[in-house]
Amino acid sequence: MLTERWRLNADIAYLPWTDFKGRDNHLLRKKTTFSEQHGNGGGGVQVEGLLSYFVTNNISLGVGGRYWAMWTKKEADSADCGNGCGSLGFANYSMERWGTFFQASYKLN
Repeated sequence: MLTERWRLNADIAYLPWTDFKGRDNHLLRKKTTFSEQHGNGGGGVQVEGLLSYFVTNNISLGVGGRYWAMWTKKEADSADCGNGCGSLGFANYSMERWGTFFQASYKLN
C-alpha cells in the first residue's frame, strides 16, 4: 500500500508458447480468395498495473492499464492459399493490445 487508502498493484506474465490460426479474406475480388495462416512456438508478455483508492475498508475504486503482446517464430509459420495456389511461404505474426480500465470492488468479510 502507498498510504492507508491508496494501493498500487502490478502483474507481469511471460507466455512461453503461443499458437495462432487465422484467415486472410479478400471478399471484394471477382473470385473470392482466402489464405489460411497459422504459426506456433513464439512467446508473449502481459503487463497490468492498477491504482486503487479504498473508500471504506471493503469498497475500493481503481484505474489501471493493461498491455498484451504475442508473437510467433518465423521458421514455424506457414500460409496456405485456400483456392489451390499452394504454399505462400513463411511469415511472422504478432499482436499488441493495450488499454485502460476502471474497476470497483467489494471485499466480503
